[in-house]
Amino acid sequence: MRNMKLKIDTDTLLNSWEPPRHLEHPYLFFSKRDILRLRHKVELILGDLNELVKKNRSKIKKLKRANLNEVKEVTLLSQMATESAFTYALTSDEEFAKFTLDLIEIIKVKDWVMPPHRPLKVDLGVANVASVLGLVYDWLWDYLDDSLKEEIKELLIKRALEPFRIISSKKLEWWTVVTHNWRSVICGCMGLAALSILGEYDKFIECLREAIKGVTVVFDRIGVDGGYDEGVGYWSFGIGEGVKFVEALKRVSKGEVNLYEHPKLKITGYFALYLYTPDNNCFNFSDCDYRPPSSWLIAKLASEYRDPYLQWLAWKLRSENPYYLIFYDESLKYKEPDLPPHRLFRDIGVVVSRSDWSDEASFLGFKTGRTVANHSHLDINSFVFYAFGKRLIKDLGYWPYTPNKGLGFFDVKERRWYYEANSTLGHNTLLVDGVGQVYGSENYGSILKAKFTDAIDLLIGDGRRAYAGMLKKFNRWIIFIKPRTLILVDEVESNKPRKFELLFHPDGKLQEDDQGLTIVNEPAALKVLFLRPSQDEPRVISYRLSRSFYESRRGPTVQENEYVSISPLLKTRRYIFVTILHAYKVRELPKIETSIIEETHDEIALRVKTEEKRVEAKIRLKDLTCNFKITR
Repeated sequence: MRNMKLKIDTDTLLNSWEPPRHLEHPYLFFSKRDILRLRHKVELILGDLNELVKKNRSKIKKLKRANLNEVKEVTLLSQMATESAFTYALTSDEEFAKFTLDLIEIIKVKDWVMPPHRPLKVDLGVANVASVLGLVYDWLWDYLDDSLKEEIKELLIKRALEPFRIISSKKLEWWTVVTHNWRSVICGCMGLAALSILGEYDKFIECLREAIKGVTVVFDRIGVDGGYDEGVGYWSFGIGEGVKFVEALKRVSKGEVNLYEHPKLKITGYFALYLYTPDNNCFNFSDCDYRPPSSWLIAKLASEYRDPYLQWLAWKLRSENPYYLIFYDESLKYKEPDLPPHRLFRDIGVVVSRSDWSDEASFLGFKTGRTVANHSHLDINSFVFYAFGKRLIKDLGYWPYTPNKGLGFFDVKERRWYYEANSTLGHNTLLVDGVGQVYGSENYGSILKAKFTDAIDLLIGDGRRAYAGMLKKFNRWIIFIKPRTLILVDEVESNKPRKFELLFHPDGKLQEDDQGLTIVNEPAALKVLFLRPSQDEPRVISYRLSRSFYESRRGPTVQENEYVSISPLLKTRRYIFVTILHAYKVRELPKIETSIIEETHDEIALRVKTEEKRVEAKIRLKDLTCNFKITR
C-alpha cells in the first residue's frame, strides 16, 4: 500500500502514442465549440458575463495608467496576461488581445528567472512564463499574425523548452532530482508549453518525457491517504500545476496518455476537503497562507472523478479565476458531505476533526510529522481550534519570503528559525529550557493514537524526538469532547531538571482571570483553564507580543507574534500539564466545571461538566488508554 505508484513505462507510452501533427487552436483546455458553454458557466457562477468583462476592462485601464515596465515580478505580468487572454477567448474583444500582447512585449525583454533563484537557468519564473506564453499562443491564435506566432514559438523553444529539456535530462540543476513542488511546477508548466506547439517543436517528445517524469514523481510523494506534507498552499501549487499539464495532455492525446489514473491523484482532493476550515480558509501548517485551498484544482478533481463532495467544496469556493471557470463542471451535482467528520493523514502526521460540516462547526487540527518536509516548520505536537465557525487558537502559518539568500529565510541549518512563524515560538506546543524544536531527519513527531467516536475523539502525539535529545517523553493527549471542548494533557519528561513551557497563540482579544484566560473572536469565545500548573502551584504565566521587522519580497515587512505561555516556576524532570479549553457564545456565560479527581504517577482522572454533558476521563499515561463515562 505504501508503494502505491502509477505503474507506467513513460518511454513505451510515448513511443506508442502518435502526437497529432495539427490541432485547431484553441485546444489545450477548451475548443471553439466550448466557448458558448464557457459563457453560460460564467453566467451561472458569477451572475453576469458583462460584469466580468466590465470589471476586467476597468482593471486594464488602471494598469495602463501604471508603469508596467517597472513591475519587477514577471509572474505578476504573466497572471495579468492569462486573465486578459482568457477574456479575449470568451468575448473576441480585441482590447483584451492587444493588452495581452502589450504585456508579452514587456515580459519578453525581462529575465524570466526570479531574482532569488539566480544563477539557475530554469526556475519557477521561467516555467510560469513558458506556460502563459503557451496559453497566449493557444487562446489568441486567431488574433496573432504569422510573425507574432513565430516569435512566441521561438521564445518558448529558446528561452524555456530547450534549456528545460537539457537541464532536466542531464540533471544539471538541483530541482531536477527533488520530489517537492519545484519539480512538478516546472515540469507541469513546461509540459503545458510544449503541448501548445506540439507540431512545431522537433524535441517535443523528449521534452514531454521529462515533464511526465517530473510530475509523476511528485504525485508519488502524496500520502496513501491523500495527504501532502508541504501543506495546503503548496499542495494547491505543486499538485495544481501538475494537474493543468495532466488535463491538457489527456485532451491532446484523446485520453491515450491519462495521468489521472495515478492512484494518489484520485484521493488527494480529500486532503483539501478535510483541511478546509469552517471560516472558508484552511488549517495552514507549514509555509501556508491563511486562505482556502485552490478552488480550480478542487473543481477539476471533482469533475474528473465525479465526486459530489469535492464539488460541494468547489462551489463554496467559486471564483473569477480563469481556471476555475474552465474546470468547474456545472453538470455535476454537489452534495454536502455526509462523510465521517474526522481524518487521520498518517503519512504526514496530521489529524483533523470537526463537530459537523456546517459553517458554524468546531474544528480541531493536530500536527506532528517530519521537520524536514519542504517548507516545514518546527511545529511538532501543535494544534489549532475553532468553534462557532471562528478560529480561536491559531497557527502563524506563512510569513513573507525574503528577496535574497542574505536574510536566510531558507537557511534550514540556522537562520530560517530566527523567523518566529517558522520556529517553535510560532506554534501551540512546548519550549524546553526556553528553546524549541530542532530541524533534522532524526527530529520528528508521530501520531501514537487516533480514536474517533460520535461524542469524543482521542488523539495522542509523540513529540520527544523533535527536541534533539533533551526529552525522554513528550506525549500530548488531545481529548475532543464534542461539540466544543478540549482536554489537553501533556506528559513531559527529561533526564535532568528542565523548564517546561507550553505556548498558546490566541486568535482574538485576551482577557485574564484567576483560573486562566478567555479569548474572544466574536461571536465565539474560548475559556482556557489551567488545571496543571494550577493557581495553587508556583507557576509562571507570560503574555508576549513581538514584532519582527525585515525586508521581504513585498518590501519592508512587519510581522507579529502574540502568545501566552505557562510553566511551573521551578525546573523539574517530569511534569504533567492539564489544560481545558471550552468554547461558548460571547454573550452567554460559560457553563463549565472542571476538576482533577484522582492522580498517580501513571494515571490521572478528570471531570469536565459543560452545558451538554458531564464527562469523566480516566487517562492511563503508561498504557496510552483512556476510559470515559458520559452522562447528560
